[in-house]
Amino acid sequence: MRLRRGPWLVALFASAVAATGAFAQLPDPVPPSPPAQLPPPAAPEQLPAATDPLTDLMRRVNNLEGELQKEKQKQLAKAADAAKKPTLNWGVQIQADGVWAGQDAALREAVGVIPDGAAFRRARFNAAGEYGPWIYKFGMDFALSGHPSFIDVFLGLTDVPYLGTVRVGHFFEPFGLEHYSQNRFLTMLERSLPSDVLGPPRNLGVMANDSFANERATWALGLFRTDSDVFGGDSGNDFQSAVTGRVTGLAWYDDSTQGRDLLHVGGSYSARGTRDDRVRFRSRPEIRIGSVEPNIPYLADTGDIPAHFYQLLNAELLWVRGPFSVQAEYQLMPVSTADRGAVYFQAWYAMASVFLTGEHRAYRKATGVLERIIPRRDFVKKDACGLTWGPGAWELAFRVSHLDLDDRGIAGGRLTDLTFGVNWYMNPYVRMTANYVRAFQSPARGADGTADIFGIRMGYEF
Repeated sequence: MRLRRGPWLVALFASAVAATGAFAQLPDPVPPSPPAQLPPPAAPEQLPAATDPLTDLMRRVNNLEGELQKEKQKQLAKAADAAKKPTLNWGVQIQADGVWAGQDAALREAVGVIPDGAAFRRARFNAAGEYGPWIYKFGMDFALSGHPSFIDVFLGLTDVPYLGTVRVGHFFEPFGLEHYSQNRFLTMLERSLPSDVLGPPRNLGVMANDSFANERATWALGLFRTDSDVFGGDSGNDFQSAVTGRVTGLAWYDDSTQGRDLLHVGGSYSARGTRDDRVRFRSRPEIRIGSVEPNIPYLADTGDIPAHFYQLLNAELLWVRGPFSVQAEYQLMPVSTADRGAVYFQAWYAMASVFLTGEHRAYRKATGVLERIIPRRDFVKKDACGLTWGPGAWELAFRVSHLDLDDRGIAGGRLTDLTFGVNWYMNPYVRMTANYVRAFQSPARGADGTADIFGIRMGYEF
């Protein structure tokens, strides 16, 4: 059957338009939503890692280095602050003595009775310090006459070109080995007859001293008042002064053992004006009962000698060989008297000692003097384990001294002492000393006499 084109086409077109309108009425399509984002799965719980010993050690070292650096900075700051102020060090020295004496009839008749007794030989209080190149010391002794008395009181300057150390004040003149060394470093209770009688005491003055040749030699030179009192005072109408000097040298010195093997030689000289145109020399045996009269009587005495000027010449020797040592000095004193010309007095001593416990005599190279004894093992010492015990240091010593104050009509007499000594160094600062002195007096007129004197000392310092 054949369709007619006209009506069929119109109907088909109308149907298409109707369908298009229907689609136009539909809502716009909604784009699909992205898939929902789920939360990430929880991480598994972190367990502490096992400790690595090396890592832990390094961490500790780093912490320690940090702490040390902080402490170093604190110390540097503290040192910088301290450098702006003078340092101050305190010291105390105590020596308590007991003395017992006996004598024959001739000596008793000549000088009277030698007493027994007990007293403080020294009771000293010191303050010392420095400020840059400056040094100072202030010392008082409450046992000497004067109660108290000046000992070392001075101000000094170190590292002075060509002069070394320069000091001004009241102190020992540089004369002789035994005389110039500190009393607490000497072997016997008292200095020998030459050092005690003819050696100059502490006086007011100015001095320079230094070492050279790598501390193998020393020198010292000073200008002093001749006869200062215990407070450094001296007055008069003339220039009552003294020039005193000392030179020492080490012929050999074992550096590897800090002087366990050495030979020291030296010489001293002093030119001295007299006070009030008079001078007097006198001596007791080598022992004392304190330092204030009444005391051991004088067994040799020149009386007052009219003189304007006198000199002191001294030669010294010290030989140390391990625990053994020998020490000796000789002294000559020319006096220019006003009524009889030059007279000559002389004195000498020789001493030997041995340490039973192996120590050796100590020596200070910078000034050529004796130094502190350090025991190998202290008598008693406290450490982390509690109290420990040892022998300390034991030393035996013998000394012979001679003094001659007779010449050209001056009858001062002669005195010879034999001294036996035992030292027990409990530690470097505590020491017990016992001396037996046999004294022989030979007066210019009268009979010879003898005395037997025993002394013991407990000494300590801190």
